[in-house]
Amino acid sequence: MAIIIASTMSDSGKSTVTTAIVKLLDLTPMKIQNMSLNSFPTMDNGEIAFIQAYQAFAKGIEPERYMNPILLKPAGKGIEVIYFGTPIGVYSAEEYYNKIEELWWKIKDYIRRDVVIESAGGIEPNFIDKDLTLVRLVKEFNLPVILILDIDRGGAFTSAYGAYLTLPESVRRNLKGFIINKFRGDEKLLNPAIKWLEEKTGMRYLGYLPYFDEPPIMQEDSMNIFEFGEGDIEVGILAYPYMSNFNEFYAFNKSNAHIKFIKKPSQLSKVDLVIIPGSRNTFESLVWLTEKGFIEHIRKKPVLGICGGFQLMGKKLIDSYGYESGSIKEYQGLGIFDIEVIYDKDKIISRSWSDIKVNGYEIRRGKIKYLNEKPILTITKRGYKEVNVYDGAIKDDKLGYSIHGSLFSDGGKKLLYELYGIKVNSKSLEEEIKDQSERLANIFKRYIDVDLLNQINV
Repeated sequence: MAIIIASTMSDSGKSTVTTAIVKLLDLTPMKIQNMSLNSFPTMDNGEIAFIQAYQAFAKGIEPERYMNPILLKPAGKGIEVIYFGTPIGVYSAEEYYNKIEELWWKIKDYIRRDVVIESAGGIEPNFIDKDLTLVRLVKEFNLPVILILDIDRGGAFTSAYGAYLTLPESVRRNLKGFIINKFRGDEKLLNPAIKWLEEKTGMRYLGYLPYFDEPPIMQEDSMNIFEFGEGDIEVGILAYPYMSNFNEFYAFNKSNAHIKFIKKPSQLSKVDLVIIPGSRNTFESLVWLTEKGFIEHIRKKPVLGICGGFQLMGKKLIDSYGYESGSIKEYQGLGIFDIEVIYDKDKIISRSWSDIKVNGYEIRRGKIKYLNEKPILTITKRGYKEVNVYDGAIKDDKLGYSIHGSLFSDGGKKLLYELYGIKVNSKSLEEEIKDQSERLANIFKRYIDVDLLNQINV
């Protein structure tokens, strides 16, 4: 039987628990609706949330579109809706919720016995009648639910009981167990609260996961950005609004660099390399950089721009249809490279390979028009298709290109070392995910009653 992993709030550890269960119980990951700016392409050029792709790789399978049927990406004046990997438009919240019934019918066909379904961030009374990630699943498929309690924030047991009381009776009786996450201390001290919650709800205690100084898996939530790395080379990543795909920088975790996410120009004073990351809304990100006073600081530093960051390094950005910024406009970029960026209706979504082994994936609408600049690479393959697309630029200590995830590739590592002296020792993205998920599975087996979890899942 399929099983649902739910919680009372965002960043509680649902993705971590889901990853471990996928690995240990040989289930397939799924999240009906995910709001995230970190996404990843399937091999057939569909776009899903990165964490569902991560969980698929953890199991040792290719990510598929059905694993995240609805991906919601905040886009400035609305929400971009990706449905089974394909963008279908930018909607207001009201417009989106009016489409739920239409979207649900196809999703139902993919609820199978072998899936573990991660629910949305929390259980709120104003969204219960609209919820596709927990309430409707339980009502229509009678699936068991495991609740994840984030004890580090406090109020874990009372919030769990509040969620139990908030849910309709038809859903409430399917809450079968709970896991405590981010615990530090003596488990015996939890016993009175565990017994209280079991008696109040009928849920069974499955165990706890300890608090980790660094998250055990690559994170997808901007709440989780933190300093990492033990190296001497200081790298500052500009944490502007609509920053996307920042989890690709996990590659630096095994390098001679120290990584900080930057929100103030003063934080750049000792930075050796500035990274301008991907962005779902380059216009709003550029406004933020300008208003915060970053522009001149950026010009004086070595810079690496990836995807949206590379686009911002151009002279002009032309949004002819308003898909990027929310309205039709042209705006000036940083002018570092003599290129223009033209945003098209069609979106490039692909796993991508280049002639210089800068490999990874593309998720963008911006197409690069070279004026008086030379590309540094040619994209030779997208998904299953052979292509011939020029990309990237380099000028002194400024480098940019469109391929996400390239820091895990041989070509990306080579450029980093030659230009900035940064030596990245990470394996490929898939290999790093495999290693992480195996460590997580071993921890999970140590602290969680997997046999009881299996009984609930029968």
